[in-house]
Amino acid sequence: MAATPVKSQLNISWDHFKGNNNKSITFNEEPIYSFGIVLDKLWEYNDINDTGLMDLKSRDSRYVRALDMENFNWTLTSFGNESVENVDVVMEASSYTPKDSTAVISGSIRLVLSAFGFRDHYGELPRLLHSANCTQVELVLDKLKTNSSFSSSRFAVGVLIASSDKANTTASIISRKSLDDEHSPGVFTLVDLQTPMAESGRGGYLQWRPVAYVAKERNVANSTETNSYGVTDVKDHTAYLNHTLLYAYYSSNLDSLLVQSTAVSFGLKEDGFYKKTNYTSWTFMMGYGKPPNENFSLLVIFVISIGLGLPALLIIISGLVMAVRRISRKNDDLFLNR
Repeated sequence: MAATPVKSQLNISWDHFKGNNNKSITFNEEPIYSFGIVLDKLWEYNDINDTGLMDLKSRDSRYVRALDMENFNWTLTSFGNESVENVDVVMEASSYTPKDSTAVISGSIRLVLSAFGFRDHYGELPRLLHSANCTQVELVLDKLKTNSSFSSSRFAVGVLIASSDKANTTASIISRKSLDDEHSPGVFTLVDLQTPMAESGRGGYLQWRPVAYVAKERNVANSTETNSYGVTDVKDHTAYLNHTLLYAYYSSNLDSLLVQSTAVSFGLKEDGFYKKTNYTSWTFMMGYGKPPNENFSLLVIFVISIGLGLPALLIIISGLVMAVRRISRKNDDLFLNR
């Protein structure tokens, strides 16, 4: 994602890109800011203690294993406009071909990218707030079966972040409480991953609600939690980002830029693990600027106004009735005295 001058042009050399040559993606004018991510790994971990959490430091193959996203066979299944102001790109992977070609036995991974030309909440849960400066990313793990012997499998996704911020800076993950759950029932938290420039409105961010859904029908009953694990520096940029779009754009400049990683896992205690439904979907927004804040809708404002206004109105009416009665009693007493 890049913020550029209005007349900038994007240039892509497909031959160089397919040959993994650096600088195969360029702009004719230097972007004001650029930011990108790579979903580089799908982690499968054996949650034998049923905590929902993954131990990122563990490399014990009895506990955790990594499936490299680049080793899946990806197919572009859909590219189209639902409307003039909405574009969806759908990619799906259904097989895995590294040295261990039997790592994934069946199932699929689906990525849905949605771009918008207006500000609104998305139609499906978790109904994240989007604008023309962001793209929604949806990750779906559908009937995914591996050759692991894990009895309590859960999954997590690794996220690599690169931006034009300086290398000695850091991104941050901030959880914010919202006052209502109008758009995402039962979820009162927003999580922002912000680059250093995001607070000023000129950086990049990821935003999500800490919820994943374990069935195609999305509701509170079919939901589980997500867990985030902070950000860490990536030292060997070439090893991690080679053969990616980020390396094709930034190339050797990565050594002087912000490159970090994080992970998000799916599941919470006593939810039955992945095998209960064999389905997990997680949605997040990737955008330029400052992460948007949720505001009360007119409906919520109306309901709050009624909730606060009616008691106040009743108090006022009660006070008036009591005052009128007192005045009436005084007049009656005066009449009797006469």
